[in-house]
Amino acid sequence: MGTILQDLRYGFRMLMKSPGFTFVAVVALALGIGANSAIFSVVNAVLLRPLPFKEPERLVILWEKSETQDTSVAYPNFLDWRDENKTFEQITAYRRDSFNLTGAGEPERLAGRLVTGNFFQTLGVQPSAGRDFVAQDDTPASVPTVILGHGFWQRRFGGDLSVVNRQLTLNDKSYTVIGITPADFRFASETDIYVPIGLSVAEVPFYKERGSHPGLWVAGRLKPEATLEQARAELDTIMARLGQQYPETNKGRRVHIESLYENTVRDVRPALLVLLGAVAFVLLIACANVANLLLARSAARQKEIAIRTALGAGRFRIMRQLLTESLLLSIMGGALGLLLALWGTDLLIAAAPDDVPRLADAQVDLRVLGFTLGVAVLTGLVFGLAPALQSSKTDLNESLKETERGSTGSRQGLRGALVVSEVALALVLLIGAGLMVKSLWQLQQVETGFDPNRVLALQLSLKGDNADPAKVRNFIAQVEQRIKSLPGVESVAFTNGLPFAGAAEQSFGIVGRPSTDPSGDTTPHPAVRYNTSPDYLQTLSISLRKGRYFTAHDRADSPPVVVIDETLAQKYFPNEDPLGQRLQVGGGDTPPFEIVGVVGHVKHYGLDGEVPVESQFYFPLDQASPRLMTVIAGGISLVVRTQGEPQTVATAVRAQLLSVAPDQPVFGVRTMKEIVGESIASRRFSMVLLLAFASVALVLAAVGIYGVMAYSVTQRTHEIGIRMALGAQADDVLKLVVRQGMILALAGIVIGLVASYWVTQGMKIILYGVSPSDPATFGLISLLLVVVAFAANYIPARRATKVDPMIALRYE
Repeated sequence: MGTILQDLRYGFRMLMKSPGFTFVAVVALALGIGANSAIFSVVNAVLLRPLPFKEPERLVILWEKSETQDTSVAYPNFLDWRDENKTFEQITAYRRDSFNLTGAGEPERLAGRLVTGNFFQTLGVQPSAGRDFVAQDDTPASVPTVILGHGFWQRRFGGDLSVVNRQLTLNDKSYTVIGITPADFRFASETDIYVPIGLSVAEVPFYKERGSHPGLWVAGRLKPEATLEQARAELDTIMARLGQQYPETNKGRRVHIESLYENTVRDVRPALLVLLGAVAFVLLIACANVANLLLARSAARQKEIAIRTALGAGRFRIMRQLLTESLLLSIMGGALGLLLALWGTDLLIAAAPDDVPRLADAQVDLRVLGFTLGVAVLTGLVFGLAPALQSSKTDLNESLKETERGSTGSRQGLRGALVVSEVALALVLLIGAGLMVKSLWQLQQVETGFDPNRVLALQLSLKGDNADPAKVRNFIAQVEQRIKSLPGVESVAFTNGLPFAGAAEQSFGIVGRPSTDPSGDTTPHPAVRYNTSPDYLQTLSISLRKGRYFTAHDRADSPPVVVIDETLAQKYFPNEDPLGQRLQVGGGDTPPFEIVGVVGHVKHYGLDGEVPVESQFYFPLDQASPRLMTVIAGGISLVVRTQGEPQTVATAVRAQLLSVAPDQPVFGVRTMKEIVGESIASRRFSMVLLLAFASVALVLAAVGIYGVMAYSVTQRTHEIGIRMALGAQADDVLKLVVRQGMILALAGIVIGLVASYWVTQGMKIILYGVSPSDPATFGLISLLLVVVAFAANYIPARRATKVDPMIALRYE
């Protein structure tokens, strides 16, 4: 212990003797360790930390699956799954909904979740205050009850526990608050309130329809002895029976089942692992830089080490002293890196898109502290071991001579190998970042199908008495008239859904078409349905391909009409004119809709990837049935095209809405350009981080090349002086030094290209429109690194040309 303390004291004194070296080394390590710890804190929260439920490994998510797409679950099918299964301990259903809170200050739209009474019991969660739902709460005849989300409770009621047993007015109905969720409870998206679904089953007809899929999802807790495969086989057997019993709605349908954990992290895991790999590369480059600094420093300490050896210090004792200094450097770098990680984690949480699950739980906890300490110690060993081995192999005769000539060939070779590794690692990171940049650029070139410029979007949720169909129609007419009269407004329209904000799907048949149409598909056919006021298509500048747009004459008392998009037209009417054809939508007692127009296709799910349903059709809002109008009113959007910047009229538009319905909250006020941008926010976030890490890697690699070549020039001053005394010109010396450095850089680039080809294959899942081995990206990034390497070599090479031969010949 005494010798260890002695090593620590001596090592600390030696580091303090070289403050410049110590500062550069600690900062380089802090950048690498801090970035790794910050990203690990996110990975820990999202991927590694168990879900905050009782025995989360037994929790699964279920939904229905047809031959062509995944869908939500029909409520009657859920009841059959619940009653007939033998592999589940509990099974629960839930769906998103919104509620208007009134009578307690300013009206507010709440993100709600309708759940069966055993929802929290299935997850193994108990309310932090109050009680859980019981079976009696989940019936149509029960007294309405609600459980508050912890975040909403803190925000709206300031954490006041007396809110339990109080009454809240939700959608013009009184609910009793019976409980509050725990602070760490997270399930899917952020939720303000939880309401038993049984209250709605009797009131909302589509819950009783086996062919209706109203956004209902199912979670289950497997029995301890049951496996995922057994549950899947059992539910498929149940669905096969339901397909025989109800062929019109259930034929060919199966059940998709996967673990809740996998469902939670599946979409974000690839991007997080790529980022974790990127920061690991940054740390390796930092280690190589510090190892080079230590090798240069050890050359200056050769005589000291030789004297220590001559006085009896063994090789192991010398290595231990040098490794102690390396560990001191890494611990200091780790301490500073931990401070950077604290700041970086908060920055990641603030900058990340909202769809990263459990990101809000990311923090520098004991596991992250342990990770940081482990990385710091491992880093100290990685960058300190090679210099320690080299320095401990001391030739006493050479080292004790009064000479300061260059380092040994083995030391120079090791420094060159470190530079090659830095360049290779930096190239891999830069190519990865380049692929992400090109991928995002390709994504931004995708045609949306509408013009998002100068368009303001707002959302409303008309609930309770305000959802009466007659009142909804009157509200729409008044609002459109008032907003059209505002200065700077070109047009205004209502719709049941915005592009990129979710899509309602509905099946249709073609009147007069046999069971199999020219496309080979059997009826009914799926399509995304929009119900809009007359000016919606013009307001979003959705191009008219054939026929006409809706007009004010397309009302409830006029013949039903529909406008289809070109995708639907090409798929189902490939060799005929779709105008005049009729579509059967809804039940058989609903009159068919005549196609009066064909418009361009709109990207309604997002800019990237495959979508379950491409075809789209539009219906006049005035021709919606009373039942459908009530459903639409619960989540209706307003779009306003302006002459200037949309936000300049936002306040006036909001005021007009509140003047017509003062107790209805207005939310989601954004421009359509913001909505388009949000659809690629996750990709942009990953790209920015990867680009930042790659830039740090490029700087570190350039500094490493410069450091090696500058040190080489210093060590070769005597040689260069001799060359110049014998007639070498400045250009000859310049070429000599640059060539030496560029050989190292080019070797690193070749190795980096081979490594990049294999590493970037793992990025395929997060790229769009670009190959992971894109030749243009590989070529341009390699050229960039060549230019940077040349600049890093040129500066010390220029210094070498200014060597005075007379001074150099007296260098010894």
